[in-house]
Amino acid sequence: MKQSILRLVIGFVYYGLLATGGIFAQDQYLLGEEQQLEIVVYVMGEVSKPGEYRVSDNTNLVELLSKAGGETDFSNLGSVLITRPKTPSALRTTGNEPPQNVEKEIINFNVSDYLKKKNGPPPPMLQPGDVVYVSRNKWHKWRTVAAVMRDLAIVASTYFLYLRATD
Repeated sequence: MKQSILRLVIGFVYYGLLATGGIFAQDQYLLGEEQQLEIVVYVMGEVSKPGEYRVSDNTNLVELLSKAGGETDFSNLGSVLITRPKTPSALRTTGNEPPQNVEKEIINFNVSDYLKKKNGPPPPMLQPGDVVYVSRNKWHKWRTVAAVMRDLAIVASTYFLYLRATD
């Protein structure tokens, strides 16, 4: 009984803060299906499922990468970038115009070190509007070069077989 009354009071306070523009900005935090605050973040680059994600407001970078399907064969987890707007008001736009000259903070985090070492800095917590970018590793370039070499070898073999057949 006491817990349900406490939840009711917290709900009224929360919605009151949202309505008055108090602590939480209405367009940055969403009340999720599990009755907890959610934020919208974006994942780009070498992950299995890049895109827009709604996650709880206490999600860290490693949890988001896991939700995005994890790394691909060509992910460089040694340098994962988080681009974060410095001011929450930069996320709000009026009309269809994108915000102009938004100051951003760039956070570089080594996920590989975090996963391999016992001690080290914890992964950064995500904030509304964060864009996470997982870059490609050097193997991607080698794969591209090998594919071009293979295609050239097929064309050359076909040409030489044609020449031999016409002689």
